Amino acid sequence: MLNMVKVNEQFAPHPNLKTYYYVYVISVAIVFMTWMLPVSVAALIFLPPNDALVVGTSLLAPFFLGLGLVVFWIPRYYTSITYALTDDEIIVRKGVWWKRASFVPYNRITNINVIQGPVARHFGLGTVLIQTAGFSSGGGSSAARPAEAVIFGIKNFEEVKDNIMNFVRGIKPVAVEAKAEAKAPEDLNRQMLAELKKIRKALEK
Repeated sequence: MLNMVKVNEQFAPHPNLKTYYYVYVISVAIVFMTWMLPVSVAALIFLPPNDALVVGTSLLAPFFLGLGLVVFWIPRYYTSITYALTDDEIIVRKGVWWKRASFVPYNRITNINVIQGPVARHFGLGTVLIQTAGFSSGGGSSAARPAEAVIFGIKNFEEVKDNIMNFVRGIKPVAVEAKAEAKAPEDLNRQMLAELKKIRKALEK
């Protein structure tokens, strides 16, 4: 059973997110090993021992060093991620070495997208992308626009999306599209012209 998202309370990604990252790390490691091992074996066969040792070390040492750093980073990055739906905004915090916090007011939200890839679907995880007028004003389809806040690695992503939509529907957006802003002066001119016509008719009477 999924935990209900409560207003003004922090929640974190599901623990399956760590497994999801480890699967990707193992997949990348297997791809690298498929060509590094044959190269290392060939070096041992065709090169002098000292040269073969240099080739093997230059290939394997950076690989295992990078692998160790990623394995060290994953649990710490997972514990750094927190989300919160307050009465006025969405708060996303994350980062191991460089901390980042995103604050997105509901009345600035223009688009909400839900994404679930094949691997994430296997673990029951989904991602909620929140876009605002400032980030989505560049044009193009909403799927191609950058997200100002991303809530990822959660199982109850549909519930989170619905809760955000309920907040958005309850607040009149302050952000307007560029086309609407362009039409505003024209609408104002029409209203002024209509008022002037009424005044003229009243004076003629």
